[in-house]
Amino acid sequence: MKCEVEKREEQTPVQTAQRQVYRKPWFTSSESEDGYLVEVYVPGVNKSGVEIAFEEDTLDITARRTASKGPDGWKALRREIPHEDYRLRLHLNVPVAADKISARVEDGVLTLELPKAEEAKPRKIAVS
Repeated sequence: MKCEVEKREEQTPVQTAQRQVYRKPWFTSSESEDGYLVEVYVPGVNKSGVEIAFEEDTLDITARRTASKGPDGWKALRREIPHEDYRLRLHLNVPVAADKISARVEDGVLTLELPKAEEAKPRKIAVS
């Protein structure tokens, strides 16, 4: 027996938008006098799957992990490694030098170096 909603869908196909689901990755952050270091855990993601955007004081990181394929001629019997997309949005409360931000992916860890802007660095003031 089918419910009324299912009958209606059979008569007129319903198109639904596909919703993107992201997982929030684990990350660590640390600070020095010159800048910040952010390490984001993104297992199975290579550098072509990473997108980083920086606008005003927000750092937006998206990492996509593609489904692994077996060798040609082989058929998968079981897949337990999930296809996951990660997204992390960090709001920074100090100005950083956006043109000097660097990023690299190695062994499933995305490392970002965010140098502080000159006006955010501590200064020593000489007493006269």
